[in-house]
Amino acid sequence: MKVMFDTNIYIVWMRERKYEPLMLKYGTVKYLSSIVLMELWAGAKTRQASRLVETLQRPYLKAGRVVPMTVKNYILAGQIISNLPVSYKDVISKSDFVNDIQIALTALSVGASLYTNNETHFEIISSVLKNLNVIFL
Repeated sequence: MKVMFDTNIYIVWMRERKYEPLMLKYGTVKYLSSIVLMELWAGAKTRQASRLVETLQRPYLKAGRVVPMTVKNYILAGQIISNLPVSYKDVISKSDFVNDIQIALTALSVGASLYTNNETHFEIISSVLKNLNVIFL
């Protein structure tokens, strides 16, 4: 089974060791979205946090499992944002929502289930991306 984790799952795991069995589960092929990696580095404000992100990214980079956005996915992300109803205006205007669309598209591009605890964003996103398998924790 292919899996990808949203940024919030990594943060909780690194801070509290919550989700440890899931993160270390044998028999899953884990991928890391390049958008998640960017968000993790953006939040690494201390030397200790930087070391954690460095350690986290290493096996993904070594295995070639950091998933970048493609031009096709950037176009699709723009179309999704453009086509969302006006009722989502407040959500759409936030950069973290745009990042979450990109995370969803990277998960779809490799056929991975996406684990998150951000129901607000990913319920909206999965209503548009019907093939996206989102697992809320």
